[in-house]
Amino acid sequence: MLISNGIVGSVDSVEGSKGTLDFIDVPWAEAAKRRFRRRTKGGLDFALSMEHSQYLFHGAVLFNSEDHTVVVRRPEELALIVDLSQTSSVPDIVRQAALIGHAFGNQHVPVEADGCSILIPMLSSEELMTKTVRDLKLGELSLRFECVRLGASRPLFMTGHTHE
Repeated sequence: MLISNGIVGSVDSVEGSKGTLDFIDVPWAEAAKRRFRRRTKGGLDFALSMEHSQYLFHGAVLFNSEDHTVVVRRPEELALIVDLSQTSSVPDIVRQAALIGHAFGNQHVPVEADGCSILIPMLSSEELMTKTVRDLKLGELSLRFECVRLGASRPLFMTGHTHE
């Protein structure tokens, strides 16, 4: 078994290595996990035990030796994309973004901003997610569902609080 204590670099820093390049898929929901054990795409038994505050971004190197390099691959996952680019004014964009962030944040669903779009991971049905946005009565916003790499370079913001 290969064991990693955390991120040791990025895939750019190991280009040209002579060892076997292997990948481990880490979806957005597991990118902040400190510990897991699974098989790499190449079939290696792999364990991770890392410090707090590390985030498994697309291309993060978790293990690097002369024989093997294990790299995180963030798979594309289904997300709701709300396009705010057709909104006419900055105050309206801010209002729409804040209300959408609040609506999904209240359900503990993290959101990600990408230009004038808000990306929201699928944690329920397309119908329910669409209804959540439409119930805010923000006008005719463009909504679509698409496979994207969520939080590929940085974590989606999550507060981590609980309700007692």
